[in-house]
Amino acid sequence: MKKIIRAALALTLCGAGFAQALRADVPRPAPNFGIDGVAKGSSLRSFRGQPVVLVIARRARDKEFREEVRRLRELYADFSNEKVVFVAATEDGAGAVPSDIPFVTAANPAQVAADYGVNGRFAIAVIGVDGNLDLITQKLVAPERIRDAIFNNFESQTSARKQPAQM
Repeated sequence: MKKIIRAALALTLCGAGFAQALRADVPRPAPNFGIDGVAKGSSLRSFRGQPVVLVIARRARDKEFREEVRRLRELYADFSNEKVVFVAATEDGAGAVPSDIPFVTAANPAQVAADYGVNGRFAIAVIGVDGNLDLITQKLVAPERIRDAIFNNFESQTSARKQPAQM
Protein backbone atom coordinates (compact mmCIF):
# COMPACT_ATOMS: atom_id res chain seq x y z
CA MET A 1 0.00 0.00 0.00
CA LYS A 2 2.83 2.40 0.86
CA LYS A 3 4.43 1.73 -2.55
CA ILE A 4 1.18 2.69 -4.29
CA ILE A 5 0.89 5.92 -2.29
CA ARG A 6 4.52 6.81 -3.01
CA ALA A 7 4.06 6.11 -6.73
CA ALA A 8 0.90 8.23 -6.84
CA LEU A 9 2.67 11.06 -5.01
CA ALA A 10 5.63 10.88 -7.41
CA LEU A 11 3.32 10.98 -10.44
CA THR A 12 1.45 13.94 -8.98
CA LEU A 13 4.66 15.85 -8.35
CA CYS A 14 5.98 15.05 -11.84
CA GLY A 15 2.68 16.11 -13.37
CA ALA A 16 2.71 19.38 -11.44
CA GLY A 17 6.27 20.07 -12.60
CA PHE A 18 5.32 19.28 -16.20
CA ALA A 19 2.28 21.58 -16.06
CA GLN A 20 4.44 24.34 -14.57
CA ALA A 21 6.97 23.89 -17.38
CA LEU A 22 4.21 24.26 -19.97
CA ARG A 23 3.12 27.57 -18.44
CA ALA A 24 6.60 28.97 -17.97
CA ASP A 25 6.36 31.05 -21.14
CA VAL A 26 3.01 32.58 -20.11
CA PRO A 27 3.66 35.09 -17.28
CA ARG A 28 -0.03 35.67 -16.43
CA PRO A 29 -2.25 32.80 -17.64
CA ALA A 30 -5.84 33.95 -18.11
CA PRO A 31 -8.42 32.05 -16.05
CA ASN A 32 -10.43 29.68 -18.24
CA PHE A 33 -14.22 29.99 -18.55
CA GLY A 34 -17.03 28.39 -20.54
CA ILE A 35 -18.64 29.92 -23.63
CA ASP A 36 -22.39 29.67 -24.34
CA GLY A 37 -23.92 28.87 -27.69
CA VAL A 38 -20.78 28.10 -29.72
CA ALA A 39 -20.15 24.37 -29.40
CA LYS A 40 -20.53 21.91 -26.57
CA GLY A 41 -17.55 22.19 -24.26
CA SER A 42 -16.34 25.48 -25.73
CA SER A 43 -14.18 27.55 -23.44
CA LEU A 44 -11.54 30.26 -23.53
CA ARG A 45 -8.93 27.56 -24.19
CA SER A 46 -10.71 26.61 -27.43
CA PHE A 47 -9.78 30.07 -28.76
CA ARG A 48 -6.03 29.56 -28.15
CA GLY A 49 -4.16 31.08 -31.08
CA GLN A 50 -6.64 33.95 -31.39
CA PRO A 51 -6.67 37.18 -29.38
CA VAL A 52 -9.71 37.52 -27.10
CA VAL A 53 -11.30 40.75 -25.87
CA LEU A 54 -13.38 40.06 -22.75
CA VAL A 55 -15.84 42.71 -21.59
CA ILE A 56 -17.28 42.12 -18.11
CA ALA A 57 -20.26 44.11 -16.81
CA ARG A 58 -23.20 43.70 -14.51
CA ARG A 59 -25.62 44.64 -17.29
CA ALA A 60 -25.30 45.12 -21.04
CA ARG A 61 -27.20 48.38 -20.59
CA ASP A 62 -24.63 49.87 -18.22
CA LYS A 63 -23.10 53.10 -19.46
CA GLU A 64 -19.51 51.80 -19.29
CA PHE A 65 -20.32 48.63 -21.22
CA ARG A 66 -22.13 50.51 -24.00
CA GLU A 67 -19.35 53.11 -24.21
CA GLU A 68 -16.60 50.47 -24.48
CA VAL A 69 -18.53 48.59 -27.18
CA ARG A 70 -18.92 51.88 -29.07
CA ARG A 71 -15.17 52.44 -28.82
CA LEU A 72 -14.38 48.91 -29.99
CA ARG A 73 -16.53 49.44 -33.09
CA GLU A 74 -14.10 52.13 -34.21
CA LEU A 75 -11.41 49.49 -34.72
CA TYR A 76 -13.53 46.46 -35.47
CA ALA A 77 -12.33 46.25 -39.10
CA ASP A 78 -8.72 45.93 -37.88
CA PHE A 79 -9.74 43.35 -35.29
CA SER A 80 -11.71 41.19 -37.72
CA ASN A 81 -8.63 40.76 -39.91
CA GLU A 82 -6.77 39.42 -36.89
CA LYS A 83 -9.62 37.01 -36.03
CA VAL A 84 -10.17 38.60 -32.64
CA VAL A 85 -12.86 36.93 -30.54
CA PHE A 86 -15.13 39.24 -28.53
CA VAL A 87 -16.67 37.81 -25.36
CA ALA A 88 -19.31 39.48 -23.18
CA ALA A 89 -19.78 38.43 -19.57
CA THR A 90 -22.87 40.26 -18.33
CA GLU A 91 -24.48 39.15 -15.10
CA ASP A 92 -27.95 40.09 -16.29
CA GLY A 93 -27.72 37.29 -18.89
CA ALA A 94 -28.58 39.65 -21.71
CA GLY A 95 -27.62 37.06 -24.30
CA ALA A 96 -26.98 38.86 -27.58
CA VAL A 97 -25.09 42.13 -27.23
CA PRO A 98 -26.71 44.97 -29.20
CA SER A 99 -23.78 45.67 -31.52
CA ASP A 100 -22.53 44.94 -35.01
CA ILE A 101 -19.52 43.24 -33.35
CA PRO A 102 -20.26 39.51 -33.06
CA PHE A 103 -19.94 38.85 -29.31
CA VAL A 104 -20.09 35.38 -27.80
CA THR A 105 -21.26 35.13 -24.21
CA ALA A 106 -19.56 33.66 -21.16
CA ALA A 107 -21.40 30.74 -19.58
CA ASN A 108 -21.12 31.88 -15.95
CA PRO A 109 -20.57 35.68 -15.90
CA ALA A 110 -20.51 36.03 -12.11
CA GLN A 111 -17.77 33.40 -11.86
CA VAL A 112 -15.83 35.05 -14.71
CA ALA A 113 -15.94 38.36 -12.84
CA ALA A 114 -14.73 36.67 -9.65
CA ASP A 115 -11.95 34.76 -11.44
CA TYR A 116 -10.68 37.95 -13.05
CA GLY A 117 -10.86 39.91 -9.77
CA VAL A 118 -13.55 42.31 -10.93
CA ASN A 119 -15.34 43.89 -7.99
CA GLY A 120 -16.83 46.88 -9.77
CA ARG A 121 -19.47 47.31 -12.44
CA PHE A 122 -17.17 47.01 -15.44
CA ALA A 123 -13.86 45.58 -16.67
CA ILE A 124 -12.16 44.81 -19.94
CA ALA A 125 -9.44 42.24 -20.53
CA VAL A 126 -7.30 41.28 -23.51
CA ILE A 127 -6.07 37.72 -23.65
CA GLY A 128 -3.23 37.11 -26.07
CA VAL A 129 -2.86 34.30 -28.59
CA ASP A 130 -0.74 32.39 -26.05
CA GLY A 131 -3.42 32.56 -23.32
CA ASN A 132 -1.64 35.33 -21.43
CA LEU A 133 -3.69 38.01 -19.71
CA ASP A 134 -2.10 40.94 -21.54
CA LEU A 135 -4.41 43.65 -20.19
CA ILE A 136 -7.09 43.93 -17.54
CA THR A 137 -8.58 47.13 -16.20
CA GLN A 138 -11.79 48.34 -14.62
CA LYS A 139 -11.65 51.62 -16.54
CA LEU A 140 -12.73 52.52 -20.03
CA VAL A 141 -9.87 52.00 -22.48
CA ALA A 142 -9.06 53.86 -25.67
CA PRO A 143 -9.33 51.67 -28.77
CA GLU A 144 -5.66 52.29 -29.53
CA ARG A 145 -4.67 50.74 -26.18
CA ILE A 146 -6.76 47.67 -26.96
CA ARG A 147 -5.10 47.47 -30.39
CA ASP A 148 -1.66 47.70 -28.76
CA ALA A 149 -2.53 44.92 -26.32
CA ILE A 150 -3.77 42.69 -29.15
CA PHE A 151 -0.83 43.26 -31.47
CA ASN A 152 1.87 43.20 -28.76
CA ASN A 153 2.37 40.49 -26.19
CA PHE A 154 2.80 41.07 -22.46
CA GLU A 155 6.60 41.06 -22.59
CA SER A 156 6.83 43.72 -25.31
CA GLN A 157 4.30 45.86 -23.44
CA THR A 158 6.35 45.60 -20.24
CA SER A 159 9.60 46.52 -22.00
CA ALA A 160 7.92 49.52 -23.67
CA ARG A 161 6.86 51.02 -20.34
CA LYS A 162 8.96 53.77 -18.85
CA GLN A 163 11.25 52.55 -16.13
CA PRO A 164 11.29 54.53 -12.85
CA ALA A 165 14.17 56.98 -12.53
CA GLN A 166 17.12 55.71 -10.50
CA MET A 167 18.27 57.88 -7.61
